[in-house]
Formats: sequence, structure tokens, C-alpha cells
Amino acid sequence: MTKKVTIIGNGGREDSLRWKLRTEGVEIMVVSTYSAQNYLTVIGPEAPIAEGLTDELESKNIPVFGPSKLAGRLETSKLWAKQFMLRNDIPTAKWSTHKRSEGIHYNGNIPIVIKEDGLCGGKGVAVCKTKEEILKAKEDFRTNKFKSTSNKILVEEYLEGEEASCFVLTDGKSYKILPYCQDYKRVGEGDTGPNTGGMGAYAPAPVITNKLKALIEKDIIIPTINGMQEEGIPYKGVLYIGLMIRQGMPYVIEYNVRFGDPECQVLMMLMKSDLLPYLEAVAFETLDTLPDPEFHDGSAMTVVMCSGGYPGEYKKGFKIDLWDRTHFVSPYTQVFHAGVKWKDDHYITDGGRVLNVTAKGKTLQEARDRAYKMVEKISWEGSFYRKDIGHRAL
Repeated sequence: MTKKVTIIGNGGREDSLRWKLRTEGVEIMVVSTYSAQNYLTVIGPEAPIAEGLTDELESKNIPVFGPSKLAGRLETSKLWAKQFMLRNDIPTAKWSTHKRSEGIHYNGNIPIVIKEDGLCGGKGVAVCKTKEEILKAKEDFRTNKFKSTSNKILVEEYLEGEEASCFVLTDGKSYKILPYCQDYKRVGEGDTGPNTGGMGAYAPAPVITNKLKALIEKDIIIPTINGMQEEGIPYKGVLYIGLMIRQGMPYVIEYNVRFGDPECQVLMMLMKSDLLPYLEAVAFETLDTLPDPEFHDGSAMTVVMCSGGYPGEYKKGFKIDLWDRTHFVSPYTQVFHAGVKWKDDHYITDGGRVLNVTAKGKTLQEARDRAYKMVEKISWEGSFYRKDIGHRAL
């Protein structure tokens, strides 16, 4: 009998999960109500988790891949996450908390990092390296430019180093570590300009050595999973740990309670094992019965194609010119839909991040060449993308 899965969310991350599951013969369901369904629901974005969708579905005996509302505080409240790390001796940057109404105060050291406590779609962070940038950030945060769900602001020590993304599948007790990734958050080449939801990513990340893997598992992954369990809020789902590697030591920048976007896309391209058994094992708390998932040798890379003006204001509705639609079934390249809509027999833009062009290869250079070759065949009015994705590892 064909298995059925509901995936909540409509971005590139969710499109890559749908693609992977369909290659396994899984039927992806689209429903308007969850009360009548009794098959696995996979929650893609963080907002439904923050709203308590996992709790609601589980109360109706519907299996869910995704953490509870309380466990979701690892992402929905950066202050709560920092306090959790402090309680569990998990390495992170030094920090202080401020009320929005009282303004931001700091000790004069530059650079600093200013963060919103609540959800902001990945954009409520300012890395300030000059006094002018601090003044601008103070005004942005005072006026709640990023529409945070909290009235608190964090000021953090700036950690100089190289970032990496760690993804862990966990049922609250057991865990499986996926390949480490690196993503590109800034909109411009050379990591310039404002933060975005993500402009590209690749895996595996060579910055994460075997020595670092052991340190991250011992000092961060195990204390996080055990700490959540000991506090009575076991974490079930995929845990995304944003890391900074400074002088050979890993520090947690932040937690996220879902797959990264666009890191998920490269992971799905590399995953050799079927995904569904792992999603089910997390939901039913049987992850310890499965072996570690297998991944293809080589590398994968995603380039995000965006609407002109993103991450600021942008227009929608432009026709997307595709050189050749056969790329959607290529064994080496996939184009995942993020901000796209089908209208009048063609695709049109419907968001800031529009397409995620993802490719794999025997080496990162081969994956990169394949991704950019496909990017060059797709266009629409005002489209743009970063041309330096993958450069850190080449």
C-alpha cells in the first residue's frame, strides 16, 4: 500500500522534501484540515511550530515530525535558548538582554551582534562593525523593523571564525547526525549587504574535521538533547544548530527547530537512504532501531535565484523563462520551487527567493559548475543570484 505524508509549508525546503519522498514512492497529500487525516505530517517552517500545530495534531493521535511548542522555544525565543545553553554548559557567545522600550546598551566594544529575541524570518540579526552600523541597528530594533514577536533584544559578543550548519534527527532520546553544511546568509558577494533567508549552501563542509565532529557531538549535541529531556520537554524532529568555529572550537550561534533553507535542498540531493523511515522513526520514537542514514559520495550545492530588490521590497508576477524543462528530472540537477506560482501555462515569480537550483557532483567544483550552468539558463525580469557560492571550500 502506498504511504501518504502531509508536508506543511510551500518553500524550497518543502519542495525538496516532497521531491525526495516522491522518489521513494510516497504520496504527498495536500489537505485543508488535519482532523480527518491519520498519516504522518511533516512540519517544514517554524511558524506552525510556534503556533502549537504539533501539539494540536498529536492530541488527535496524528503522528508528527516536528517539535512541540515548548521545545520550539529553542528557536522562537533566542533569550530562552541562551538561558538553556547557560543551564547546560553549552558553549556560546557572551550576551546581555535589553527591553525594546529601554534601548540597546553595550560596553563600547566593536564589533557586536544585535538580535531580536522572537521570530523574524531569519532577518532579525545585525552584525555591527562600526559605530555608524550600531546607530542604524539601534533605530531598526527600536522601531521593530523586523516585526519580532517579542519586546526583548539580545546584544552578543562577536565571534570571529567560520560558520557551519549542523542537522540532527532526534526522537528525544536517540539521534542521527546528517552531513554538515555551510550556507550564505548575506545578499551580496563577499558576504556583503543585509541578511537574507539564505542565498545558497553546500555540503559537506570541509571546515568540520573529524576532531570537530567529536567535539560538537560531545559538547553540544548530546547536552542539548539530554538537557531538553531532563527539563521535561523532549525535542522531536530535526534540530538545526548554527555553529561558529573559532580557533578550532565550536560555539552555538543559534538553534533552529526545522531544516535549514537552502541547506535542506543539498541534504536531500545527497541522501542515499530513504527519508521516510527516519521521519516515521522520529515521530514514533523508534530512531534507535535504524542504522545511520547513508549519503552519496561527493558534494551538492544550491544557488538561490531571487527577485530584484530582495531582501527589501520586490515585485511579483514576472514570467520565468526556462531554457529546458527537462532539468526538473535530471539525475544531477534539480530546480526546487520557493516563491513560484503556475499561471496561464507558465511559471511566474511569487516571492523574494524564487528558485533553488541544486546540483550534485563527485566534487564540489563539479556540483558548482552544474548548478551555475543551469542558473544561466533561467531568467526573469530583475532576477539575481550570488556568483560566489561554494568559494569558501574551493
